[in-house]
Amino acid sequence: MKRVLKMTIEFNRIMFNLKRGYYRYIGSGSGRQVFDLGNGYVIKVARNRAGIAQNMCEYKISFNDDSDLFAKVIQASNDFDLLIMQKAHKIYNISYVFEYFNVASKRELFNLEELQSIKRRYNLLLDDFDRKSSWGMINGRPVIIDYGFTREVMERYY
Repeated sequence: MKRVLKMTIEFNRIMFNLKRGYYRYIGSGSGRQVFDLGNGYVIKVARNRAGIAQNMCEYKISFNDDSDLFAKVIQASNDFDLLIMQKAHKIYNISYVFEYFNVASKRELFNLEELQSIKRRYNLLLDDFDRKSSWGMINGRPVIIDYGFTREVMERYY
């Protein structure tokens, strides 16, 4: 009980700081906005039900996945309006991802067993990973930072 209460207080403080503009805005998509918490983590704030669904998917994937392909989720609010994730450094060109995985094209990247495995396991849409904005760098390794857009989310909200 004490841990849950502490998390609630933490999210309340984060929301207070967000409303005051204390966190640097990083970017947004159709369902979420992302802010830098300034401590090695980012917060993804749902703007609508699709954003809540994406936060929920990222939370579930992160806690069930044992690969090194995803930036890890640290915590989510009980209603999934808010999600805290490891902060990754920006990738300026998708070629960094190709180089790391030793491929020459998106087609080769998507055909890698590692990506095919997570596609099957989590019902992901790999086409969503062909943009540099879906990737970041943590400890010199490319990781997927935007992975909540599953087939179910697409069919239900888009």
